[in-house]
Amino acid sequence: MTETTDETSADPVAVLLVDDNRDWLTLVVQRLHEEAPDFDVRAANSVDGALDRLTDDVECVVSDYYMPGRTGIELLAAVREDRPDLPFLLFTGAGNEGLASSALSAGADDYIVKTSVDDSAAALATRVRTAVDKHRTERALAESEARYRTLVESVRDAIFVARDGGVVLVNDAATTLTGYDRAALLADDIVETVVHPDDRVRVRDALDLSAPQSLDIRIRTRDGETRHCILDVDHVVDDGLPGSIGVLRDITAQVHHQRRLERERDTKEAIREILVRQSSRVEVAEAFCRYIGSDPDTTVAWVGERTAGGGLDPLAVEGDGSYLRAAGVLDADAAARRDSTEPSLTAFREGGTTVRTVGAEASHPGSPDADSDRRWVEAASAAGIETAVAVSLRYGGVDYGVLGVYRRGADDDRERRRFEELAETLGYALSTAEGREALVADEVVRVRLSVRDGGAGVLAVGDALGRDAELVVHTVLPRGDSERYFVTVRGATEAAVTDALASLDGVTPGGVVAEDEVVRAQFDTAAPSFGTAIADAGGVLQRVVVAAGEATVVVDLPRRRPAGPFVEALAAGFDSVVMTARNHRSVESDIGASVLAGLTDRQRESLEVAYRTGYFERPKRRSAAEVAEAIGVSRSTFTQHLRAAQRKVFAELFDGEPGDV
Repeated sequence: MTETTDETSADPVAVLLVDDNRDWLTLVVQRLHEEAPDFDVRAANSVDGALDRLTDDVECVVSDYYMPGRTGIELLAAVREDRPDLPFLLFTGAGNEGLASSALSAGADDYIVKTSVDDSAAALATRVRTAVDKHRTERALAESEARYRTLVESVRDAIFVARDGGVVLVNDAATTLTGYDRAALLADDIVETVVHPDDRVRVRDALDLSAPQSLDIRIRTRDGETRHCILDVDHVVDDGLPGSIGVLRDITAQVHHQRRLERERDTKEAIREILVRQSSRVEVAEAFCRYIGSDPDTTVAWVGERTAGGGLDPLAVEGDGSYLRAAGVLDADAAARRDSTEPSLTAFREGGTTVRTVGAEASHPGSPDADSDRRWVEAASAAGIETAVAVSLRYGGVDYGVLGVYRRGADDDRERRRFEELAETLGYALSTAEGREALVADEVVRVRLSVRDGGAGVLAVGDALGRDAELVVHTVLPRGDSERYFVTVRGATEAAVTDALASLDGVTPGGVVAEDEVVRAQFDTAAPSFGTAIADAGGVLQRVVVAAGEATVVVDLPRRRPAGPFVEALAAGFDSVVMTARNHRSVESDIGASVLAGLTDRQRESLEVAYRTGYFERPKRRSAAEVAEAIGVSRSTFTQHLRAAQRKVFAELFDGEPGDV
């Protein structure tokens, strides 16, 4: 939303908006109020209605062309009879350049291509404001030649007046915008001094033409900064001599905002594709680095993972990776890692985000960190790096390494926040990929834990069942802020299990049925989420047995994942977590592992819950509708996932490899 600031008109602007499409008109009026709160927008659905509402305080008319009865061009003619200088803008459809040309020839001030409501409203706000400001300036100039110079200084936009090939007047706003003093703007060729080289020809052509012109251009300030502007050029007579007046409005903030929205939209789409398509840690890291490296200002983007010795190894590198070795990032010993101010090593060591500006680091040779700075600063300068942003990768209490981005250009808070958001998503993606790899790994670290916490979901259920009951968890399904458990209970009756589940706050009972010597039950629990906590910390839950107030939990970890940080991450959420056993375990390659690798999460969930709840038994203990309800999907979705999973299982069994489903 555009606020009324120094960049917008100080006085309210009355705008008459004309279109026979009532729905579109209502939406545009609403969005225009959001884009420009200082606009007083009035609506009409026809030419006659517009003429009835055309009061003296209206400062701009915006009309559609095609309307029943009379067209927007006819409305323009009628308006020009009484208000010949009133700004008039015409909406046209894409591809109607001929119509737009006719409108300009008929006296319209500008035209706007009608696109989406959001884009149309944004463009309309800018064009109306420009037309009104231009009209206000011209009207004031015409009213009093004596007040001419005072008026120019009162306009907040930059203004220059040119005559006989030179600039004869600029206002204070022009000096503020460009950074040049008044003498420099008057003495030199203002186009050569201020206008971006790629836009100079267009500006000179506009100054040479006798017709009013409106251009989107870039200027270069005295400090070398590029600013985006709208330049309106018109031809006037000053003291009896012809000249040109230029009004320069700074729209840099709007341009950057639009680009930021487009970049955020592109980022979300790119990350969604990465999360959907990439499965391994390396693939995920490479995809993130490729995306970040696609920015032409990025020199190198990399993901470093923690080594067994506490150093960093590259999981993925995009761009000129020679910097990493030249800066000592990859071969740093423990002492160097401890003392170095290199951004990736610092973020990895201290956590959080580290930002370094290479020029600023190089300008302090006598600082206490000069020796530790020298190697990486020299390497960065040689690689053309000006800014470095490094963010530690952490998810679920587990450190995964660091994301480092080395770029040309100055530090930008918005870019820094974007990299932090990317690092947060990357940490989650690496955690998910690592858990997926652990499911089918040839070797894992298996740990057995003793967990005690009377308020923690499934443990509270175990306590309610009594010390003689044993509860075995077979399947845990995350459900937003809760988890769904499928368990069997020994040492308790069906009625006892039903009563225990009903007695607990934060537990939602599901189906309970006695079968042979066990009771099968389903229930949901609120946080703390036991299964989710294990998955977030990078573990794969293999078995949970609750008895006598204690949960014995067996978890597999990736071979490269230390057990200590995993236990610490769990201990942060539960009263007591003690590791009672740990060993390396080789996992034989079998059909189960192969099929599991080929199934999606939904396919595996559908197959496992169907098996656990007796869907495949004869007679069935659960129908398709009941299983679908248990996993929170429709019956048709459940059967679709189940059939896809079955086809993959059969393909592995009979063809030797999962089929593409």
